[in-house]
Amino acid sequence: MSHKLDEYDIEITLQILKYATRQLVAELDLKQVVYHSIATMADFASSQNVSLFILNEDMSSATLLGTMVKGIQSEQTIQMPVKNTPFAEVIEKKTAAEYHCQVKKDYPIPTFNIFSKNRKCTCQPLIGTNNKVIGFINFEHQPGRKKYHEEIISVISTLIAAVIENARLFQLATIDGLTGLYVRRYFDIRLQEEITRLKRMDSDLSLIMFDIDHFKAVNDTFGHQQGDIILRQLAEIIQAAIRKDIDIPCRYGGEELILILPGTDLQGAIVLGERIRKHCEDFSFESLSGKKINITVSGGIVSINSKTAISKEDFFALVDKQLYKAKEQGRNRIRF
Repeated sequence: MSHKLDEYDIEITLQILKYATRQLVAELDLKQVVYHSIATMADFASSQNVSLFILNEDMSSATLLGTMVKGIQSEQTIQMPVKNTPFAEVIEKKTAAEYHCQVKKDYPIPTFNIFSKNRKCTCQPLIGTNNKVIGFINFEHQPGRKKYHEEIISVISTLIAAVIENARLFQLATIDGLTGLYVRRYFDIRLQEEITRLKRMDSDLSLIMFDIDHFKAVNDTFGHQQGDIILRQLAEIIQAAIRKDIDIPCRYGGEELILILPGTDLQGAIVLGERIRKHCEDFSFESLSGKKINITVSGGIVSINSKTAISKEDFFALVDKQLYKAKEQGRNRIRF
Protein backbone atom coordinates (compact mmCIF):
# COMPACT_ATOMS: atom_id res chain seq x y z
CA MET A 1 0.00 0.00 0.00
CA SER A 2 2.80 2.41 0.94
CA HIS A 3 4.58 1.57 -2.34
CA LYS A 4 1.50 2.60 -4.34
CA LEU A 5 1.15 5.74 -2.25
CA ASP A 6 4.75 6.67 -3.03
CA GLU A 7 4.11 6.22 -6.74
CA TYR A 8 1.03 8.41 -6.45
CA ASP A 9 3.02 11.07 -4.57
CA ILE A 10 5.69 11.04 -7.26
CA GLU A 11 3.12 11.40 -10.04
CA ILE A 12 1.49 14.39 -8.31
CA THR A 13 4.92 15.93 -7.65
CA LEU A 14 5.88 15.63 -11.31
CA GLN A 15 2.65 17.32 -12.38
CA ILE A 16 3.32 20.21 -9.99
CA LEU A 17 6.92 20.37 -11.21
CA LYS A 18 5.72 20.66 -14.80
CA TYR A 19 3.44 23.55 -13.85
CA ALA A 20 6.18 25.28 -11.83
CA THR A 21 8.60 24.94 -14.75
CA ARG A 22 6.19 26.65 -17.14
CA GLN A 23 5.65 29.47 -14.65
CA LEU A 24 9.35 30.04 -14.08
CA VAL A 25 10.59 29.89 -17.67
CA ALA A 26 7.89 32.33 -18.80
CA GLU A 27 9.46 35.12 -16.71
CA LEU A 28 12.27 37.47 -17.77
CA ASP A 29 11.87 40.12 -15.07
CA LEU A 30 14.40 39.32 -12.33
CA LYS A 31 12.14 40.44 -9.48
CA GLN A 32 9.36 38.19 -10.71
CA VAL A 33 11.81 35.31 -11.19
CA VAL A 34 12.93 35.68 -7.56
CA TYR A 35 9.29 35.81 -6.40
CA HIS A 36 8.30 32.66 -8.31
CA SER A 37 11.53 30.86 -7.35
CA ILE A 38 10.89 31.37 -3.64
CA ALA A 39 7.24 30.33 -4.00
CA THR A 40 8.20 27.21 -5.95
CA MET A 41 10.88 26.16 -3.47
CA ALA A 42 8.49 26.79 -0.57
CA ASP A 43 5.95 24.45 -2.18
CA PHE A 44 8.36 21.62 -2.89
CA ALA A 45 10.29 21.94 0.37
CA SER A 46 7.05 22.25 2.39
CA SER A 47 8.49 25.33 4.04
CA GLN A 48 7.08 28.72 5.00
CA ASN A 49 10.50 30.30 5.54
CA VAL A 50 12.78 30.76 2.52
CA SER A 51 15.56 33.13 1.45
CA LEU A 52 17.31 33.59 -1.89
CA PHE A 53 20.84 34.98 -2.30
CA ILE A 54 22.82 35.78 -5.43
CA LEU A 55 26.64 35.73 -5.37
CA ASN A 56 28.30 39.01 -6.28
CA GLU A 57 30.91 39.07 -9.05
CA ASP A 58 33.92 39.00 -6.73
CA MET A 59 32.47 35.93 -4.94
CA SER A 60 33.32 37.52 -1.57
CA SER A 61 29.73 38.41 -0.70
CA ALA A 62 26.15 37.51 -1.58
CA THR A 63 23.10 39.74 -1.97
CA LEU A 64 19.77 38.77 -0.47
CA LEU A 65 17.09 39.36 -3.14
CA GLY A 66 13.95 38.06 -1.49
CA THR A 67 12.50 36.18 1.45
CA MET A 68 9.45 34.33 2.66
CA VAL A 69 8.57 34.46 6.35
CA LYS A 70 5.58 32.46 7.58
CA GLY A 71 4.34 32.20 4.01
CA ILE A 72 4.56 35.94 3.28
CA GLN A 73 7.06 37.14 0.69
CA SER A 74 8.99 40.40 0.68
CA GLU A 75 11.88 41.99 -1.20
CA GLN A 76 15.12 42.40 0.72
CA THR A 77 18.50 43.90 -0.16
CA ILE A 78 21.31 43.12 2.25
CA GLN A 79 24.88 41.95 1.74
CA MET A 80 26.28 38.88 3.47
CA PRO A 81 29.96 37.86 3.54
CA VAL A 82 30.93 34.48 2.15
CA LYS A 83 34.22 33.83 3.93
CA ASN A 84 33.98 31.62 7.03
CA THR A 85 30.26 31.02 6.51
CA PRO A 86 28.26 27.99 5.31
CA PHE A 87 28.10 29.74 1.92
CA ALA A 88 31.84 29.12 1.45
CA GLU A 89 31.43 25.46 2.33
CA VAL A 90 28.52 25.02 -0.09
CA ILE A 91 30.48 26.76 -2.89
CA GLU A 92 33.40 24.40 -2.35
CA LYS A 93 31.35 21.19 -2.20
CA LYS A 94 28.59 22.30 -4.64
CA THR A 95 26.05 20.26 -2.73
CA ALA A 96 23.24 21.14 -0.37
CA ALA A 97 23.93 20.96 3.36
CA GLU A 98 21.93 21.38 6.56
CA TYR A 99 22.89 24.08 9.06
CA HIS A 100 21.50 26.03 11.98
CA CYS A 101 19.61 29.26 11.32
CA GLN A 102 20.78 32.66 12.48
CA VAL A 103 18.69 33.62 15.49
CA LYS A 104 18.64 37.35 14.59
CA LYS A 105 16.64 36.86 11.38
CA ASP A 106 13.11 35.60 10.75
CA TYR A 107 14.13 34.31 7.33
CA PRO A 108 16.60 31.40 7.14
CA ILE A 109 20.30 32.26 6.88
CA PRO A 110 22.67 29.33 7.49
CA THR A 111 25.16 29.58 10.36
CA PHE A 112 27.58 27.31 12.21
CA ASN A 113 26.42 28.82 15.52
CA ILE A 114 25.29 25.96 17.78
CA PHE A 115 23.17 28.35 19.87
CA SER A 116 20.77 28.48 16.92
CA LYS A 117 20.13 24.74 17.04
CA ASN A 118 16.39 25.18 17.63
CA ARG A 119 16.02 26.24 13.98
CA LYS A 120 17.53 24.24 11.11
CA CYS A 121 17.73 25.11 7.42
CA THR A 122 19.10 23.64 4.24
CA CYS A 123 21.39 25.78 2.10
CA GLN A 124 20.80 24.69 -1.50
CA PRO A 125 23.36 25.90 -4.07
CA LEU A 126 22.10 27.43 -7.32
CA ILE A 127 24.45 26.00 -9.92
CA GLY A 128 24.47 27.69 -13.30
CA THR A 129 26.45 27.30 -16.50
CA ASN A 130 30.00 25.95 -16.37
CA ASN A 131 29.06 24.21 -13.11
CA LYS A 132 29.45 27.53 -11.28
CA VAL A 133 27.56 28.39 -8.09
CA ILE A 134 25.68 31.65 -8.70
CA GLY A 135 23.72 31.81 -5.46
CA PHE A 136 21.85 29.98 -2.71
CA ILE A 137 18.29 29.27 -1.70
CA ASN A 138 17.78 28.47 1.98
CA PHE A 139 14.72 26.92 3.56
CA GLU A 140 13.58 25.55 6.90
CA HIS A 141 12.06 22.08 6.68
CA GLN A 142 10.71 19.13 8.58
CA PRO A 143 13.03 16.17 9.23
CA GLY A 144 12.67 12.81 7.54
CA ARG A 145 12.42 13.80 3.89
CA LYS A 146 12.34 11.03 1.29
CA LYS A 147 15.23 10.52 -1.09
CA TYR A 148 13.21 11.29 -4.21
CA HIS A 149 12.07 14.52 -2.52
CA GLU A 150 15.69 15.67 -2.14
CA GLU A 151 16.28 14.89 -5.80
CA ILE A 152 13.24 16.96 -6.79
CA ILE A 153 14.61 19.86 -4.72
CA SER A 154 17.90 19.52 -6.60
CA VAL A 155 16.07 19.65 -9.95
CA ILE A 156 14.11 22.72 -8.82
CA SER A 157 17.30 24.53 -7.74
CA THR A 158 18.94 23.78 -11.09
CA LEU A 159 15.89 25.17 -12.89
CA ILE A 160 15.91 28.28 -10.69
CA ALA A 161 19.60 28.88 -11.43
CA ALA A 162 19.02 28.64 -15.19
CA VAL A 163 16.04 31.00 -15.07
CA ILE A 164 17.94 33.54 -12.94
CA GLU A 165 20.87 33.49 -15.35
CA ASN A 166 18.49 34.01 -18.26
CA ALA A 167 16.74 36.91 -16.50
CA ARG A 168 20.07 38.57 -15.68
CA LEU A 169 21.22 38.31 -19.29
CA PHE A 170 17.92 39.80 -20.43
CA GLN A 171 18.32 42.59 -17.89
CA LEU A 172 21.84 43.40 -19.11
CA ALA A 173 20.60 43.55 -22.70
CA THR A 174 17.46 45.60 -22.11
CA ILE A 175 17.90 47.73 -18.97
CA ASP A 176 19.84 51.00 -18.86
CA GLY A 177 22.41 50.68 -16.10
CA LEU A 178 22.06 54.27 -14.89
CA THR A 179 18.30 54.84 -14.80
CA GLY A 180 16.88 51.32 -14.61
CA LEU A 181 14.65 52.12 -17.59
CA TYR A 182 14.57 50.11 -20.80
CA VAL A 183 17.16 50.89 -23.47
CA ARG A 184 16.47 52.36 -26.91
CA ARG A 185 16.64 49.05 -28.77
CA TYR A 186 14.01 47.57 -26.46
CA PHE A 187 11.85 50.65 -27.07
CA ASP A 188 12.00 50.08 -30.83
CA ILE A 189 11.00 46.43 -30.45
CA ARG A 190 8.16 47.03 -28.01
CA LEU A 191 6.74 50.01 -29.91
CA GLN A 192 6.46 47.90 -33.05
CA GLU A 193 4.82 45.09 -31.06
CA GLU A 194 2.27 47.48 -29.53
CA ILE A 195 1.40 49.01 -32.92
CA THR A 196 0.95 45.54 -34.41
CA ARG A 197 -1.29 44.57 -31.49
CA LEU A 198 -3.23 47.81 -31.84
CA LYS A 199 -4.17 46.95 -35.43
CA ARG A 200 -5.83 43.74 -34.24
CA MET A 201 -7.98 45.27 -31.52
CA ASP A 202 -10.05 48.34 -30.74
CA SER A 203 -7.80 50.23 -28.36
CA ASP A 204 -5.51 53.25 -27.91
CA LEU A 205 -1.76 53.73 -27.74
CA SER A 206 0.10 56.82 -26.55
CA LEU A 207 3.69 58.04 -26.42
CA ILE A 208 5.08 60.62 -24.00
CA MET A 209 8.58 61.91 -24.60
CA PHE A 210 10.34 63.97 -21.91
CA ASP A 211 13.50 66.03 -22.13
CA ILE A 212 15.26 67.68 -19.16
CA ASP A 213 15.33 71.44 -19.66
CA HIS A 214 18.82 73.02 -19.87
CA PHE A 215 20.46 69.72 -18.94
CA LYS A 216 23.75 70.70 -20.58
CA ALA A 217 23.93 73.70 -18.24
CA VAL A 218 23.36 71.39 -15.27
CA ASN A 219 26.26 69.17 -16.36
CA ASP A 220 28.50 72.17 -17.05
CA THR A 221 27.70 73.79 -13.70
CA PHE A 222 27.51 70.83 -11.34
CA GLY A 223 29.33 68.07 -13.24
CA HIS A 224 28.25 64.89 -14.98
CA GLN A 225 28.06 62.94 -11.73
CA GLN A 226 25.36 65.34 -10.56
CA GLY A 227 23.63 64.96 -13.92
CA ASP A 228 23.56 61.20 -13.42
CA ILE A 229 21.90 61.61 -10.01
CA ILE A 230 19.20 63.81 -11.56
CA LEU A 231 18.57 61.27 -14.30
CA ARG A 232 18.25 58.45 -11.78
CA GLN A 233 15.83 60.39 -9.60
CA LEU A 234 13.76 61.51 -12.58
CA ALA A 235 13.52 57.87 -13.64
CA GLU A 236 12.27 57.01 -10.14
CA ILE A 237 9.60 59.72 -10.39
CA ILE A 238 8.45 58.25 -13.70
CA GLN A 239 8.50 54.66 -12.42
CA ALA A 240 6.35 55.65 -9.44
CA ALA A 241 3.77 57.37 -11.69
CA ILE A 242 3.19 54.67 -14.32
CA ARG A 243 1.31 51.36 -14.29
CA LYS A 244 3.64 48.54 -13.35
CA ASP A 245 3.89 45.72 -15.94
CA ILE A 246 1.75 47.70 -18.43
CA ASP A 247 3.48 50.97 -19.31
CA ILE A 248 6.97 50.79 -20.82
CA PRO A 249 9.45 53.48 -19.64
CA CYS A 250 12.61 53.86 -21.73
CA ARG A 251 15.74 55.99 -21.85
CA TYR A 252 15.87 57.00 -25.49
CA GLY A 253 18.92 59.27 -25.46
CA GLY A 254 21.13 61.18 -23.04
CA GLU A 255 18.42 63.10 -21.18
CA GLU A 256 15.44 61.98 -23.28
CA LEU A 257 13.00 59.58 -21.63
CA ILE A 258 10.02 58.10 -23.43
CA LEU A 259 6.95 56.17 -22.30
CA ILE A 260 4.92 53.66 -24.30
CA LEU A 261 1.39 53.62 -22.87
CA PRO A 262 -0.76 50.72 -24.15
CA GLY A 263 -4.51 51.21 -23.78
CA THR A 264 -4.12 54.92 -22.95
CA ASP A 265 -5.91 57.60 -24.95
CA LEU A 266 -4.80 61.21 -25.38
CA GLN A 267 -6.63 62.49 -22.31
CA GLY A 268 -5.13 59.81 -20.10
CA ALA A 269 -1.65 60.50 -21.45
CA ILE A 270 -2.06 64.24 -20.81
CA VAL A 271 -3.06 63.60 -17.19
CA LEU A 272 -0.02 61.36 -16.66
CA GLY A 273 2.35 63.70 -18.48
CA GLU A 274 1.23 66.71 -16.45
CA ARG A 275 1.49 64.75 -13.21
CA ILE A 276 5.11 63.83 -13.96
CA ARG A 277 5.97 67.35 -15.13
CA LYS A 278 4.48 68.94 -11.99
CA HIS A 279 6.15 66.42 -9.68
CA CYS A 280 9.49 67.18 -11.30
CA GLU A 281 8.90 70.95 -11.02
CA ASP A 282 8.17 70.66 -7.28
CA PHE A 283 10.91 68.14 -6.50
CA SER A 284 14.24 69.10 -4.93
CA PHE A 285 16.83 66.83 -6.51
CA GLU A 286 19.66 65.37 -4.47
CA SER A 287 22.78 67.51 -4.66
CA LEU A 288 26.43 66.57 -4.20
CA SER A 289 27.13 70.07 -2.88
CA GLY A 290 24.31 70.00 -0.34
CA LYS A 291 22.38 72.75 -2.12
CA LYS A 292 18.91 72.05 -3.51
CA ILE A 293 18.72 71.62 -7.26
CA ASN A 294 15.47 72.20 -9.09
CA ILE A 295 14.99 71.25 -12.70
CA THR A 296 12.04 71.09 -15.07
CA VAL A 297 11.10 68.85 -17.97
CA SER A 298 9.35 69.44 -21.27
CA GLY A 299 7.17 66.80 -22.88
CA GLY A 300 5.45 65.84 -26.09
CA ILE A 301 2.44 63.54 -26.40
CA VAL A 302 0.88 61.74 -29.35
CA SER A 303 -1.94 59.18 -29.29
CA ILE A 304 -3.24 56.79 -31.94
CA ASN A 305 -5.90 54.10 -32.02
CA SER A 306 -6.72 51.05 -34.13
CA LYS A 307 -8.21 53.26 -36.86
CA THR A 308 -5.38 55.80 -36.97
CA ALA A 309 -2.42 53.45 -36.53
CA ILE A 310 0.79 54.55 -38.28
CA SER A 311 4.33 53.24 -38.58
CA LYS A 312 6.57 53.40 -35.53
CA GLU A 313 8.87 55.80 -37.39
CA ASP A 314 6.01 58.23 -38.08
CA PHE A 315 4.68 57.80 -34.55
CA PHE A 316 8.04 58.70 -33.05
CA ALA A 317 8.52 61.62 -35.45
CA LEU A 318 5.20 63.10 -34.30
CA VAL A 319 6.00 62.85 -30.58
CA ASP A 320 9.45 64.30 -31.20
CA LYS A 321 7.80 67.23 -32.99
CA GLN A 322 5.49 67.88 -30.02
CA LEU A 323 8.46 67.81 -27.66
CA TYR A 324 10.26 70.36 -29.86
CA LYS A 325 7.17 72.61 -29.66
CA ALA A 326 7.19 72.41 -25.86
CA LYS A 327 10.81 73.47 -25.69
CA GLU A 328 10.39 76.15 -28.34
CA GLN A 329 7.41 77.68 -26.48
CA GLY A 330 9.23 78.18 -23.20
CA ARG A 331 9.96 74.71 -21.71
CA ASN A 332 8.47 73.20 -18.52
CA ARG A 333 5.30 72.34 -20.43
CA ILE A 334 3.55 69.50 -22.27
CA ARG A 335 2.43 69.78 -25.90
CA PHE A 336 0.11 67.39 -27.74
